[in-house]
Amino acid sequence: MIRTLVVWVVIATAGSAAAAPRELRGIVTREGAIDPIAGATVLTDHGAIAVSDLDGFFTIVVDTGDRELTVAAPGYATRVVAITAGATLRIGLARVTGSEVIEVRDRAPEQTRPISYGLSVDEIRTIPGAGNDILRAAQVLPGVARIPYAFGGLVLRGMSPRDSAIYLDGIEVPIAFHFGGITSFYPSGMLANLTLTAGGFDASFGRAQGGLVTLATREPRTDRWRAGGSIGLFDSSAQAEGPLPGGGGILVGLRRSYLDRIAAPFVDDNIPLPSYWDYQIRTSWGDPRKGGRITPMIFGSIDRVASDEISVTSMFVRAAAPYLRQWGPITLRVVPWVGVNTLRFASEEGGRAQSFSRPEYPGGVRAEVVRDAAWGHVRAGAEVSSGYLSHTQVNFSGNGSDGSRTGDSTVAWSDFALWSELRLRVDGDRFAIKPGVRAEAYGLTGELVVDPRLNIHQRLAERLVLRQAIGRYHQPPTPGDVDPRDGNPSLDSSYIDQFSLGLDAELPQGIAASLTGFYHYGTRQGVAVRSPRPGSDLPEPNLGGLGPTFQLLLEKQLGFAIYRENLGRAKSFGLELSLKRNAGPLFTLLSYTFALSERIDDPRLGAGWRPFELDQRHNLQLAASYAFTKWRVGARLQVVAGNPYSPTRLENGGFVVDPWAGRLPAFVSLDLRADRRWHRCWGDIVFYIDVQNATNRYNVEGRDFGYDDVRNRPGDIDIPGLPIVPFLGVEFLPLR
Repeated sequence: MIRTLVVWVVIATAGSAAAAPRELRGIVTREGAIDPIAGATVLTDHGAIAVSDLDGFFTIVVDTGDRELTVAAPGYATRVVAITAGATLRIGLARVTGSEVIEVRDRAPEQTRPISYGLSVDEIRTIPGAGNDILRAAQVLPGVARIPYAFGGLVLRGMSPRDSAIYLDGIEVPIAFHFGGITSFYPSGMLANLTLTAGGFDASFGRAQGGLVTLATREPRTDRWRAGGSIGLFDSSAQAEGPLPGGGGILVGLRRSYLDRIAAPFVDDNIPLPSYWDYQIRTSWGDPRKGGRITPMIFGSIDRVASDEISVTSMFVRAAAPYLRQWGPITLRVVPWVGVNTLRFASEEGGRAQSFSRPEYPGGVRAEVVRDAAWGHVRAGAEVSSGYLSHTQVNFSGNGSDGSRTGDSTVAWSDFALWSELRLRVDGDRFAIKPGVRAEAYGLTGELVVDPRLNIHQRLAERLVLRQAIGRYHQPPTPGDVDPRDGNPSLDSSYIDQFSLGLDAELPQGIAASLTGFYHYGTRQGVAVRSPRPGSDLPEPNLGGLGPTFQLLLEKQLGFAIYRENLGRAKSFGLELSLKRNAGPLFTLLSYTFALSERIDDPRLGAGWRPFELDQRHNLQLAASYAFTKWRVGARLQVVAGNPYSPTRLENGGFVVDPWAGRLPAFVSLDLRADRRWHRCWGDIVFYIDVQNATNRYNVEGRDFGYDDVRNRPGDIDIPGLPIVPFLGVEFLPLR
């Protein structure tokens, strides 16, 4: 235990106090800098207390006779400032140097879980190349593969994007990214944090054989109304939040892109361009310990890719009312939700017009109850999810073939799940074991599956934890997979067995480190084969390249109807390393993944194992940023092994394809970011420039067979990646 040197600096004791109780707002920062100080304690003369949030902001009620505020934070000199009327108080605290400071430390409750990776909203704004987007920032984390052209989607530990699930406050999201992958469906300013679990998640989640990304929204502020927004190169947004009757709060957001308008003058009319809207309403009422807290919310997204000849529109909306209630050691969470997904297509070419629409109506409820005890906890839950898909309404006209066809096929389903887990701890959490089991009934396939799972942790030293996870993870087919017209109604679920072993350490200088080894092996994977229907052709062989890769990224979002059978196999294994430090003005993050991912498509063909389309043996990400007085600057280096592909060569006067025999050159990119903050009485203005591929390096994203003008002969032609791409924006951040 070390002693505290408390330095009292009285700035002013004069000035008039308010004649009646009123709210006073302020921000606590490091003296001479803009770095916010979270967790600073603010006291009035009469004992009112407030604590600064992650951005350093606080709100406190000052009473008649209050003249001064006392502000204290661990590691900083305590300061007394005069209460003034009008403008927001800005309080700078000086670091304590040459003195001993008492620090009270505590560790977050242990959950006995596999190693996961988290990002706060503040950290997202410091990662170059992310463009302030929370899911794009997640691509810097270990276990996440790089997507060509940063197109969108999350590939975790060599699994397809369709194999991983993304949840927002317990509600599964059908579309993570807008078309083109420019940004994700939910703005980072309305989120609290992101947690990525690349594998080994517990029995409370199912229907996914890959990884898990959970997004948590933040609580709306209820002291007063405030508004903000952003203006960027590709989109703009507006947000507002404030109090509601009955002690509740509301947070509203709207975002609109205009990339299509900007790019239209520079491209041909027949090149489809993306545009999107997204919207969010999040409310909150009540206290979890006094009647419960309910947080009704609505969020949705509209995506469109269109040219003069073709348009594709995808839309989803979700409405939910999560409820949280606590009775001492017992916690109940219930998340009922309903939604709508639609996909529309229209084309007009050569005098013939065609269109179709595919509406889907999903809904469900998740519930869980936890009973904490001195020896651990008991946790159990249930989940119901249903849906109705009308596939397809088709209209066509022109060339003497006017007509329509409605409701060619429909698919309806209801899935049920029950799960439970028991956590037993020994010697004050130095050792704990958490067995769990999840049983699911899939309405699409008529199956009952049981997934046992086990998590163990051992605290080897005060700051060193060993974690193990093992389990089975089933995943049902999509409605398109079992569509009776183009899919296979007899298709069953697939599953992956996952194993991981990791070390989680707290190193000196505030460095959080982890090293994880993993192994996944799955059978009964659904793979495209020849349909037994009369006149069906063999599916095109998967030889890699950008076409199969983009189909992989879009198949869950667009719901392709493909005839598949449970013949495939999948395996992946590797190592993940993470080092992160976020203390003071310096933020650094290093992640490295070594991975090998392979597939067997149809064992009857005898082709054996082939590389996964996005098999990347080495993926190194290094990001760093530093906050000066008014500026923050940063850089990010990406070095990623090239994706596999199938080269084409000339032989004996013909063309020969060598399946999966080649690899593209390594991808190397340097991203830069700088932002400048101006303080105003109502909030802050932040200008940022985020430059991807700042050196304009020529990267190869694919190779396609064509005529090589350089070699003056046919051969594989490089498909270049994106050149230097700037993201410019201005954020208007209100006082919090």
